Amino acid sequence: MPFKNYYTFQSTHVGTSRFNVNSASWDRLWLAYRPTGFSTKSAPKIVSGYKKAGAFTSKVTNTAIATATEQDIGVPQYDVGGVFDTNKERYISNYFNFTEQETSNSVATFFQLQVNSANIPAYRMTTPEAFAMTMGSIDGYNKHNNLTLDQYRKNFFVQCYRFCLPESDGNRLASGLVFSPQQVQVGA
Repeated sequence: MPFKNYYTFQSTHVGTSRFNVNSASWDRLWLAYRPTGFSTKSAPKIVSGYKKAGAFTSKVTNTAIATATEQDIGVPQYDVGGVFDTNKERYISNYFNFTEQETSNSVATFFQLQVNSANIPAYRMTTPEAFAMTMGSIDGYNKHNNLTLDQYRKNFFVQCYRFCLPESDGNRLASGLVFSPQQVQVGA
């Protein structure tokens, strides 16, 4: 029976975050970035692309029979047709709203891990590359549940680094990276 062990680290990221892990087989590393006031109580946020103010109204079509038809009011942020099923309202709480934390407006943000003095990946990834890597690192990712790059940056900015073989989670394999008690450095 496979044994799963989870480690959690939390810190304020200021360009580089360091943490230690000692594991015989490390399958994945998940990184989540939240704004400073994530634990402040506030109203839910509208997910990017969805309707800002949606509603249904009734319109009488035949006064003699008094039949009513519903009309959908509200326009999605992306387009009227509701690309990627955004023709509805969707909200996310402040606590679970993960946003891209840019260092500055003029300098692009890059992502790279340094594990036991080795860079993973070997180059500094851009945000679209991190998005593609995350979607490829998840077993059972539902390809029909589309997510735009804008939604990823503003509402679902998490990263997943896969260190194990694809579809090895259900098997009794130690296919992940082996770590000695050295520091892992996350650079952005």
